[in-house]
Amino acid sequence: MIEIEAIRLSSLCDFNADYASPLKNEASGREYWRVGNKKESFVLCYLDPDIGDHSNFINISESLKSNDIKAVNIIHHNYELGVTLQEDLGNDDLLTILNEANKEELLKKSIDLLVQIQNADIKNIKEFKYSDLVNQMNLCKDVFLKDFLNIKIDSLIDYLISLTIDKLKIHPWTNCHFDFERRNLILNKYKTITAIDYQDMKKGPIGIDMAGLLIDHYYHSDQNNIKSLLKYYSNSLNWKNDIIFTEEELFEFLRYGCLQRNMRILGTLANLYLLHGRSYRLKDLPMIFQNLVSMIPEEDIKENIVHKVQPILLERISQI
Repeated sequence: MIEIEAIRLSSLCDFNADYASPLKNEASGREYWRVGNKKESFVLCYLDPDIGDHSNFINISESLKSNDIKAVNIIHHNYELGVTLQEDLGNDDLLTILNEANKEELLKKSIDLLVQIQNADIKNIKEFKYSDLVNQMNLCKDVFLKDFLNIKIDSLIDYLISLTIDKLKIHPWTNCHFDFERRNLILNKYKTITAIDYQDMKKGPIGIDMAGLLIDHYYHSDQNNIKSLLKYYSNSLNWKNDIIFTEEELFEFLRYGCLQRNMRILGTLANLYLLHGRSYRLKDLPMIFQNLVSMIPEEDIKENIVHKVQPILLERISQI
């Protein structure tokens, strides 16, 4: 989409914009634009109606609000055009504004929000199937390793996938944003945290969202910092069945949530490049891979995967 098209779509949604500037494109195919005039601005989200719609996002927004959780206000929705106009929360996502001075405070606020979402009564959301989670991890083997890097280490990856899904099956399942990472958390004008991009929320393993927040794709994972925040998270949980999880148990939930999430994302980003030529996230692959490997429990498997993959990955990225 180009600027003039975003402005045209805004007018068809009863908003006369003077300008439009791109915000981000998502793996889902959604495009986000800031559209505005001298008086106000909104975020325009476009998704080709042939690919999907905004019904999940709208339903979850309403459910979050009914649970007294700050959600994105939807100003206008045009089903036929595949467009929503949403409130403009500004540019202060946590990936951008987090620093050593505010890091602990903002991550704890984000944990508070995560606990609220996990305990909320969200209407009509589905549950992840085990086959969904496995197929997402298989993207790492079939796309990231085989197609993108031309590496075949099936036995190692198959073992890791099998281990991860077995663990996720027995972990607590709760509301799962599925992309609860720092670039999807906005510090709004009231200095509270608002989550965005929650249209893919389902019931899922507790550790996936924990991993999204505490093991960021853009920085090396810091195990000491992670364990400190898990202690805060443990104290914040309020389970209806009064089960209290130890920090060690929470770390294991986090570990396998990270393995599932990072294998999925390595495959997804490689696929976006191979199918659509989208190279804008390829530079993140080495860090995503390193953070994945850091959470593998067996040292021999960890070392083997690093030895076989990391040099080829770095060389491949340098060529693009």
